[in-house]
Amino acid sequence: MHHRESTEGAARDVFAEVDRAMSELQSHPDAAVRKAVATMLEGIDAVHRAGLTHLVQALHGLSGDTLINRLIADPAIRMLLMSYDLIAVDRRLQAEEALDTVRGHLHEHGVDVEIQEVVGGVVYVRLHVARQEGRDALPLDRIRADLEAALREFLIGFQELEFRDRDPHAPPSAIVPLEALRRANRPVYHDALDADEVPEGTMRATMVNDVSVLVGRVAGEVYAIRNQCGDSPLPLDLGTLEGAEVHCSWHGCRYDIRSGRRLDGEGRVQVVPVTTEAGRIRVAIDVETGAR
Repeated sequence: MHHRESTEGAARDVFAEVDRAMSELQSHPDAAVRKAVATMLEGIDAVHRAGLTHLVQALHGLSGDTLINRLIADPAIRMLLMSYDLIAVDRRLQAEEALDTVRGHLHEHGVDVEIQEVVGGVVYVRLHVARQEGRDALPLDRIRADLEAALREFLIGFQELEFRDRDPHAPPSAIVPLEALRRANRPVYHDALDADEVPEGTMRATMVNDVSVLVGRVAGEVYAIRNQCGDSPLPLDLGTLEGAEVHCSWHGCRYDIRSGRRLDGEGRVQVVPVTTEAGRIRVAIDVETGAR
Protein backbone atom coordinates (compact mmCIF):
# COMPACT_ATOMS: atom_id res chain seq x y z
CA MET A 1 0.00 0.00 0.00
CA HIS A 2 1.35 3.38 -0.97
CA HIS A 3 1.36 6.13 1.61
CA ARG A 4 2.43 9.25 -0.23
CA GLU A 5 1.07 12.21 1.67
CA SER A 6 1.19 15.94 1.09
CA THR A 7 1.08 19.03 3.24
CA GLU A 8 -0.13 22.19 1.52
CA GLY A 9 0.63 20.57 -1.82
CA ALA A 10 4.24 19.69 -1.00
CA ALA A 11 5.51 16.15 -0.42
CA ARG A 12 6.20 15.31 3.22
CA ASP A 13 9.50 13.99 4.50
CA VAL A 14 8.29 11.90 7.44
CA PHE A 15 11.79 11.33 8.82
CA ALA A 16 12.47 15.07 8.90
CA GLU A 17 9.13 15.74 10.60
CA VAL A 18 9.72 13.12 13.29
CA ASP A 19 13.25 14.39 13.93
CA ARG A 20 11.99 17.94 14.21
CA ALA A 21 9.17 16.94 16.57
CA MET A 22 11.57 15.01 18.80
CA SER A 23 13.98 17.95 18.95
CA GLU A 24 11.16 20.30 19.94
CA LEU A 25 9.93 17.96 22.66
CA GLN A 26 13.42 17.30 24.05
CA SER A 27 14.00 21.06 24.35
CA HIS A 28 10.55 21.78 25.80
CA PRO A 29 10.62 24.43 28.57
CA ASP A 30 8.64 22.15 30.89
CA ALA A 31 11.07 19.76 32.64
CA ALA A 32 8.27 17.22 33.20
CA VAL A 33 7.63 17.04 29.44
CA ARG A 34 11.33 16.59 28.71
CA LYS A 35 11.52 13.77 31.27
CA ALA A 36 8.42 12.06 29.87
CA VAL A 37 9.84 12.25 26.33
CA ALA A 38 13.16 10.75 27.49
CA THR A 39 11.35 7.93 29.28
CA MET A 40 9.21 7.22 26.22
CA LEU A 41 12.20 7.11 23.85
CA GLU A 42 14.16 4.85 26.19
CA GLY A 43 11.18 2.50 26.43
CA ILE A 44 10.68 2.37 22.66
CA ASP A 45 14.40 1.71 22.19
CA ALA A 46 14.36 -1.12 24.74
CA VAL A 47 11.32 -2.82 23.19
CA HIS A 48 12.69 -2.56 19.65
CA ARG A 49 16.18 -3.64 20.68
CA ALA A 50 14.91 -6.74 22.50
CA GLY A 51 12.59 -7.74 19.67
CA LEU A 52 15.16 -7.25 16.94
CA THR A 53 17.85 -9.05 18.96
CA HIS A 54 15.61 -12.10 19.42
CA LEU A 55 14.61 -12.00 15.74
CA VAL A 56 18.23 -11.93 14.55
CA GLN A 57 19.15 -14.75 16.94
CA ALA A 58 16.24 -16.86 15.68
CA LEU A 59 17.15 -16.27 12.02
CA HIS A 60 20.76 -17.10 12.74
CA GLY A 61 19.67 -20.32 14.46
CA LEU A 62 17.60 -21.32 11.43
CA SER A 63 20.14 -20.70 8.68
CA GLY A 64 23.36 -19.35 10.15
CA ASP A 65 24.77 -16.31 8.34
CA THR A 66 23.19 -17.15 4.97
CA LEU A 67 19.77 -15.58 5.53
CA ILE A 68 21.14 -12.69 7.61
CA ASN A 69 23.60 -11.77 4.86
CA ARG A 70 20.83 -11.83 2.29
CA LEU A 71 18.58 -9.65 4.42
CA ILE A 72 21.19 -6.99 5.19
CA ALA A 73 21.81 -6.54 1.48
CA ASP A 74 18.59 -4.50 1.68
CA PRO A 75 19.75 -0.99 2.74
CA ALA A 76 16.69 -0.41 4.95
CA ILE A 77 17.24 -3.64 6.93
CA ARG A 78 20.99 -3.05 7.15
CA MET A 79 20.51 0.48 8.48
CA LEU A 80 17.97 -0.69 11.07
CA LEU A 81 20.18 -3.51 12.39
CA MET A 82 23.29 -1.31 12.42
CA SER A 83 21.44 1.32 14.44
CA TYR A 84 20.85 -1.29 17.17
CA ASP A 85 24.42 -2.65 16.99
CA LEU A 86 23.15 -6.02 15.77
CA ILE A 87 25.56 -6.08 12.83
CA ALA A 88 28.94 -4.44 12.55
CA VAL A 89 29.21 -1.08 10.82
CA ASP A 90 31.87 -1.69 8.18
CA ARG A 91 32.91 1.87 7.41
CA ARG A 92 35.61 0.75 5.02
CA LEU A 93 33.15 -1.30 2.96
CA GLN A 94 30.76 1.65 2.88
CA ALA A 95 33.59 3.91 1.67
CA GLU A 96 34.56 1.37 -1.02
CA GLU A 97 30.95 1.25 -2.23
CA ALA A 98 30.84 5.06 -2.33
CA LEU A 99 34.03 5.35 -4.39
CA ASP A 100 32.87 2.62 -6.78
CA THR A 101 30.46 5.23 -8.19
CA VAL A 102 33.38 7.28 -9.58
CA ARG A 103 36.06 4.64 -10.14
CA GLY A 104 34.97 4.03 -13.73
CA HIS A 105 35.41 7.70 -14.59
CA LEU A 106 38.81 7.88 -12.88
CA HIS A 107 40.03 4.68 -14.54
CA GLU A 108 39.36 6.24 -17.93
CA HIS A 109 41.95 8.88 -16.98
CA GLY A 110 44.47 6.35 -15.69
CA VAL A 111 43.71 6.98 -12.01
CA ASP A 112 42.97 4.34 -9.39
CA VAL A 113 42.18 5.05 -5.75
CA GLU A 114 43.14 2.72 -2.90
CA ILE A 115 41.46 3.14 0.49
CA GLN A 116 44.00 2.65 3.24
CA GLU A 117 41.79 3.19 6.27
CA VAL A 118 38.65 4.92 7.50
CA VAL A 119 38.85 6.58 10.90
CA GLY A 120 35.53 8.03 11.99
CA GLY A 121 34.55 10.50 9.30
CA VAL A 122 38.06 10.72 7.78
CA VAL A 123 38.91 8.57 4.74
CA TYR A 124 42.63 8.02 3.98
CA VAL A 125 43.45 7.06 0.38
CA ARG A 126 46.46 6.53 -1.88
CA LEU A 127 46.29 7.37 -5.57
CA HIS A 128 47.92 5.35 -8.35
CA VAL A 129 48.33 7.04 -11.71
CA ALA A 130 49.22 5.52 -15.09
CA ARG A 131 50.47 7.99 -17.70
CA GLN A 132 48.48 7.99 -20.92
CA GLU A 133 49.89 8.98 -24.29
CA GLY A 134 48.35 12.11 -25.75
CA ARG A 135 46.22 12.88 -22.69
CA ASP A 136 46.90 15.39 -19.93
CA ALA A 137 46.88 14.10 -16.37
CA LEU A 138 43.67 14.70 -14.44
CA PRO A 139 44.29 17.65 -12.04
CA LEU A 140 44.53 16.78 -8.38
CA ASP A 141 41.77 19.21 -7.43
CA ARG A 142 39.43 17.51 -9.92
CA ILE A 143 40.28 14.07 -8.52
CA ARG A 144 39.66 15.32 -4.98
CA ALA A 145 36.37 16.93 -5.97
CA ASP A 146 35.10 13.70 -7.58
CA LEU A 147 36.10 11.57 -4.59
CA GLU A 148 34.68 13.97 -2.01
CA ALA A 149 31.40 14.28 -3.92
CA ALA A 150 30.97 10.49 -3.94
CA LEU A 151 31.84 10.16 -0.25
CA ARG A 152 29.52 12.99 0.78
CA GLU A 153 26.66 11.39 -1.16
CA PHE A 154 27.08 7.75 -0.18
CA LEU A 155 29.10 7.61 3.09
CA ILE A 156 27.05 8.78 6.06
CA GLY A 157 29.14 10.84 8.47
CA PHE A 158 31.92 11.62 5.97
CA GLN A 159 33.99 14.65 7.07
CA GLU A 160 37.37 14.74 5.36
CA LEU A 161 39.46 13.10 2.61
CA GLU A 162 43.20 12.69 3.17
CA PHE A 163 45.77 11.66 0.54
CA ARG A 164 48.69 9.56 1.74
CA ASP A 165 52.20 8.83 0.51
CA ARG A 166 51.93 9.16 -3.24
CA ASP A 167 51.91 12.29 -5.35
CA PRO A 168 49.16 11.64 -7.93
CA HIS A 169 51.38 13.09 -10.68
CA ALA A 170 54.41 10.99 -9.80
CA PRO A 171 55.57 8.24 -12.22
CA PRO A 172 53.07 5.39 -12.65
CA SER A 173 52.81 2.76 -9.96
CA ALA A 174 54.37 -0.51 -10.99
CA ILE A 175 51.52 -2.47 -9.42
CA VAL A 176 48.77 -0.73 -11.38
CA PRO A 177 49.53 -0.90 -15.14
CA LEU A 178 47.34 0.99 -17.57
CA GLU A 179 45.99 -2.26 -19.00
CA ALA A 180 44.68 -3.23 -15.57
CA LEU A 181 42.90 0.08 -15.23
CA ARG A 182 41.19 -0.48 -18.56
CA ARG A 183 40.12 -3.97 -17.56
CA ALA A 184 38.77 -2.67 -14.25
CA ASN A 185 36.39 -0.36 -16.08
CA ARG A 186 34.55 -3.20 -17.81
CA PRO A 187 31.15 -4.02 -16.26
CA VAL A 188 30.26 -7.58 -15.29
CA TYR A 189 26.64 -8.44 -16.14
CA HIS A 190 24.44 -10.73 -14.07
CA ASP A 191 21.10 -12.32 -14.86
CA ALA A 192 18.23 -10.34 -13.29
CA LEU A 193 14.74 -10.84 -14.73
CA ASP A 194 12.80 -12.22 -17.65
CA ALA A 195 12.13 -9.36 -20.08
CA ASP A 196 8.39 -10.12 -19.99
CA GLU A 197 8.33 -9.45 -16.25
CA VAL A 198 8.79 -5.71 -16.88
CA PRO A 199 6.03 -4.53 -19.25
CA GLU A 200 5.97 -1.03 -20.71
CA GLY A 201 5.44 1.68 -18.07
CA THR A 202 6.17 -0.57 -15.11
CA MET A 203 9.08 -1.17 -12.75
CA ARG A 204 10.15 -4.13 -10.67
CA ALA A 205 12.73 -4.67 -7.95
CA THR A 206 15.09 -7.65 -7.93
CA MET A 207 18.09 -8.84 -5.93
CA VAL A 208 21.31 -9.34 -7.89
CA ASN A 209 24.35 -10.54 -5.97
CA ASP A 210 22.75 -9.26 -2.75
CA VAL A 211 22.15 -5.81 -4.26
CA SER A 212 18.61 -4.49 -4.68
CA VAL A 213 18.08 -3.13 -8.20
CA LEU A 214 15.00 -1.39 -9.61
CA VAL A 215 14.32 -2.16 -13.29
CA GLY A 216 11.81 -0.19 -15.38
CA ARG A 217 10.70 0.04 -19.02
CA VAL A 218 10.13 3.45 -20.60
CA ALA A 219 9.28 3.98 -24.30
CA GLY A 220 10.40 0.44 -25.08
CA GLU A 221 13.82 0.81 -23.39
CA VAL A 222 14.87 -0.94 -20.18
CA TYR A 223 16.61 1.08 -17.45
CA ALA A 224 17.94 0.17 -14.00
CA ILE A 225 18.88 2.09 -10.84
CA ARG A 226 19.79 1.18 -7.27
CA ASN A 227 16.63 0.53 -5.31
CA GLN A 228 17.05 3.15 -2.59
CA CYS A 229 15.92 6.74 -2.23
CA GLY A 230 18.99 8.99 -2.20
CA ASP A 231 20.96 8.84 1.07
CA SER A 232 18.15 7.05 2.89
CA PRO A 233 17.98 3.26 3.14
CA LEU A 234 14.36 3.19 1.97
CA PRO A 235 13.47 1.32 -1.26
CA LEU A 236 11.89 2.98 -4.28
CA ASP A 237 9.92 0.00 -5.58
CA LEU A 238 6.92 0.82 -3.34
CA GLY A 239 6.47 4.03 -5.33
CA THR A 240 5.17 4.57 -8.85
CA LEU A 241 6.60 5.04 -12.34
CA GLU A 242 5.02 7.88 -14.32
CA GLY A 243 6.65 8.24 -17.70
CA ALA A 244 10.36 8.22 -16.88
CA GLU A 245 9.80 9.54 -13.32
CA VAL A 246 10.07 7.30 -10.28
CA HIS A 247 8.01 8.74 -7.44
CA CYS A 248 9.22 7.72 -3.97
CA SER A 249 6.36 6.60 -1.71
CA TRP A 250 8.30 7.58 1.44
CA HIS A 251 9.43 11.14 0.80
CA GLY A 252 7.69 12.12 -2.43
CA CYS A 253 11.06 12.48 -4.16
CA ARG A 254 11.12 12.18 -7.95
CA TYR A 255 13.95 10.61 -9.97
CA ASP A 256 14.54 10.15 -13.69
CA ILE A 257 15.01 6.39 -14.05
CA ARG A 258 17.09 6.96 -17.20
CA SER A 259 19.76 9.18 -15.65
CA GLY A 260 19.24 8.74 -11.89
CA ARG A 261 18.93 12.51 -11.55
CA ARG A 262 16.61 13.83 -8.85
CA LEU A 263 13.97 16.06 -10.42
CA ASP A 264 12.62 17.85 -7.35
CA GLY A 265 15.92 18.79 -5.67
CA GLU A 266 19.63 18.06 -5.35
CA GLY A 267 21.12 14.58 -5.58
CA ARG A 268 20.67 11.45 -7.62
CA VAL A 269 20.33 7.69 -7.38
CA GLN A 270 22.99 5.40 -8.80
CA VAL A 271 22.34 4.19 -12.35
CA VAL A 272 22.99 0.50 -13.02
CA PRO A 273 24.17 -0.62 -16.50
CA VAL A 274 21.55 -2.88 -18.08
CA THR A 275 21.19 -4.97 -21.22
CA THR A 276 18.66 -7.43 -22.66
CA GLU A 277 19.93 -10.70 -24.13
CA ALA A 278 17.84 -13.62 -25.37
CA GLY A 279 14.75 -12.39 -23.57
CA ARG A 280 16.55 -11.89 -20.25
CA ILE A 281 17.35 -8.60 -18.52
CA ARG A 282 20.93 -8.49 -17.22
CA VAL A 283 22.47 -5.78 -15.00
CA ALA A 284 26.03 -4.88 -14.04
CA ILE A 285 26.36 -4.14 -10.34
CA ASP A 286 30.14 -4.48 -10.30
CA VAL A 287 33.16 -4.27 -12.58
CA GLU A 288 36.20 -6.42 -13.19
CA THR A 289 38.75 -5.48 -10.59
CA GLY A 290 42.07 -6.02 -12.33
CA ALA A 291 43.34 -2.70 -10.93
CA ARG A 292 43.08 -3.84 -7.33
